[in-house]
Amino acid sequence: MAADADLLESAEWECAATAPGEADGPCALESLPLRWIRATVPGTAAGALRDAGMAERSSAELDGEDWWFRCRFPAPVVAGVTVGSTDRTNPPGAWLLELAGLATIADVWLNGVHLVHSEEMFTTQRERITGLRPVNELAIRFSALEPMLSARRPRPRWKTAGASNQNLRWFRTTLLGRQPGWAVTPAPVGPWRPVHLFPWSSCRVVERRLVPRCRSGEQGGTSGTLSVDLLCTAPGPDLEGAGAEDRGGGLEVDEARLEVGGTSAVLAVERIGDHLRLRGSAVLAAVDRWWPHTHGRQPLYPVTAVVGGTRLELGSVGFREVEVDEADGRFEVAVNGARVFCRGACWYPIDPVAFTESEDELRVTLTLVRDAGMNMVRVPGGTVYPDGRFFSMCDQLGIMVWQDAMLAFLDPPDDDHFTQLITEELTEVLSEAAAHPSLSVVCGGQELEEQPAMFGLSRSKWQSPLTATVIPALADRLAPGVPYLTSSPSGGALPFQVDHGVSHYTGVGVFMRPLTDLRQAAPRFVSEGLAFSVPPDSDTVVDRCGGARQAGHDPSWKRAIHHDTGGSWDLEDVRDHYVGVLFGEDPALLRRHEPERALDLGRAAVAHVMAEAMAEWRRPGSPCAGLLLVGLRDLRLGAGWGVVDALGRPKAPWFTLARASRPITVLVTDEGLNGLGIHLVNDTGTAVAGALDVELYSADHRVEEATATVEIPARGGVELAAYSLFDGFRDLTYAYRFGPRSYELVMVRLRAGDGTVLAGTSFLPGGPARTRVPEIGLQTSLRPVDDQAWSLSISTRSFAQFVCVDVPGFRSEDSWFHLEPGGSVVTILHSECSGGPAPRGQVRALNAAQAASVSP
Repeated sequence: MAADADLLESAEWECAATAPGEADGPCALESLPLRWIRATVPGTAAGALRDAGMAERSSAELDGEDWWFRCRFPAPVVAGVTVGSTDRTNPPGAWLLELAGLATIADVWLNGVHLVHSEEMFTTQRERITGLRPVNELAIRFSALEPMLSARRPRPRWKTAGASNQNLRWFRTTLLGRQPGWAVTPAPVGPWRPVHLFPWSSCRVVERRLVPRCRSGEQGGTSGTLSVDLLCTAPGPDLEGAGAEDRGGGLEVDEARLEVGGTSAVLAVERIGDHLRLRGSAVLAAVDRWWPHTHGRQPLYPVTAVVGGTRLELGSVGFREVEVDEADGRFEVAVNGARVFCRGACWYPIDPVAFTESEDELRVTLTLVRDAGMNMVRVPGGTVYPDGRFFSMCDQLGIMVWQDAMLAFLDPPDDDHFTQLITEELTEVLSEAAAHPSLSVVCGGQELEEQPAMFGLSRSKWQSPLTATVIPALADRLAPGVPYLTSSPSGGALPFQVDHGVSHYTGVGVFMRPLTDLRQAAPRFVSEGLAFSVPPDSDTVVDRCGGARQAGHDPSWKRAIHHDTGGSWDLEDVRDHYVGVLFGEDPALLRRHEPERALDLGRAAVAHVMAEAMAEWRRPGSPCAGLLLVGLRDLRLGAGWGVVDALGRPKAPWFTLARASRPITVLVTDEGLNGLGIHLVNDTGTAVAGALDVELYSADHRVEEATATVEIPARGGVELAAYSLFDGFRDLTYAYRFGPRSYELVMVRLRAGDGTVLAGTSFLPGGPARTRVPEIGLQTSLRPVDDQAWSLSISTRSFAQFVCVDVPGFRSEDSWFHLEPGGSVVTILHSECSGGPAPRGQVRALNAAQAASVSP
């Protein structure tokens, strides 16, 4: 076997549940009539139950039992002799047992010997072990949490409806699966992160801290500095590590080197028992700065430490500067001195049952973030910390990360033991994350100031020493230069004040405010907002949700929809309110005879609202500096709050947001009697010159057009009134209403000098409600691009509203757009599976009864 092979890489795991405390060790399990099921590690008990085809269990049931995970594995064979045999010519070596995440109260035994007790879901446990047997058993008990939650403890300063038990505040575990009213997911119990057993001799990094810094030179250009602090297992005198612990020494390393970006520097080496500490720094005379993908490139520099004859690949780093302007109630993120309008969503686990995701799943989901024009994701405090793969992919894709500490809703105890746990946890998390240029904001937690303020506590009690003192000191030491925020939301006379600091905006949404509230509220930075129940596309509804006739009332459908605890309504009611406001339809009545159309109206309503919000808040004259949606991806199948469904398929608002979030884009706003506002935005580092076309359409033909020459400065914007392009009065927004509506559609496009369309948008005068007609002349044609993609051409005779591309098994690059009379568009269909059949489906418009078929 390889010198650094993981002995548990091919181990077969199984798990079983017992009553709390029924078995005090693995030996006691043999006398119990248990049903062992195959388990995947990393994974959870709920994931094992799902994989076994067993019934879904509630979080109370999962937290109400002890769960045992165990595996058996052979010792390695070295030089023809099994380690652990009685042959003394091959004495046992030392091994590193690494448990990257145990949820939550866990005890670990190896061959019946107790090794580890852990009370932290988020911290890696490591143990040096010796004396393996020819056949070994590793067993982990995850103790029932429910009995511990029943113990009497000091009262919290406030009580929250955001957790199923107030005593969860004492335990370092996630609130996912333990939040009443949220989409129903199981509480994670089990080894949710990898379990490894490596030879101690493999010189493995067990602590890694890389801190890249950069600065501008006096003559232009940028220099960089990388500081490194590593702790490694000390290599033994031979590949097997045989006898190293007996002789008390090991391989002596006098020199180590750091290599980064073509630069080499010496690392200081210090032996600490059976570890090596490596410290040093490298200065790079010239580096290219890392940017979010909306603003520039993402140059990364591989880092290697050379220790003796061993090369330790430490990943890659990037160089950038991040600042936040908080003057006068602002919260404006600047990267490398350039203001960035942050747009994106809150990140939740891709698989909130097993808490595992492959690299492919992670890359596909993060690519959807990038392709939607989003440049930031926020990891909220009630979830889990992502692993290093997540940050590395965000580095590569140019996605900024706002990282909350895993504290949310509950009053964090002012307790020395709890503070120590948090300190250990964040030391590990921030030491890893600091290397990544994508890390852009560190935050103390989620609603830690809003909850006490709403509960009625005095202003002096809104912050805790943990978020006001302990965590910022850690962040400053471990991730220097990364902005810190005590809580999301925070700022203003009240922590949840929308027009000051960071807010969670639900005015348009939960509070059913009119769309004019998007401007009236004047948010400065929405770190969580626009919560709606968003139906997935019809392919997902038909294939995985029981069809449109189950939508809206079936219990399985409702389990995916968020509702506030104690409320008699949910986010589907919120969405249906806006369907009525925008389209004048009653979804409850429509579901009786046209359930598919009821879902389409819901999709269109949310798509419209989110596009309006992005246009309002991203326009150059807006005081807002960011919009992060309440959720990127649904937690389970159904109409969750994400803009991507639980299968990874984009939903309707994903497309409208993508068009409004492009680095170079055109936005329009209804300015009432002041007409139509046009806003041109350029996030790139190069000025953009071109022609701005404004075209006015009736239902069947173009009525008029106007053109103006424009130039948008680099990393800037231009605003102008559409009135200024026309000679005379045009009721472009249908605000004056002197008679019937003159225009059904306004198209605004920005063209380059060669005629290429750089960006475009559309506007529906008088709002989105339109009469549905039998047919509008939709037509389609297909041609293959390669074995995984097809080009789909769509044309229409008359105005087509919210054109939806519905082709099962394929993802369209564009959908849910308006198409002008006589207009055409080409989109690419990407197959969801390799070697699948040719596309067959339909293209439909919200304002037409008849759809156009799609087939080869």
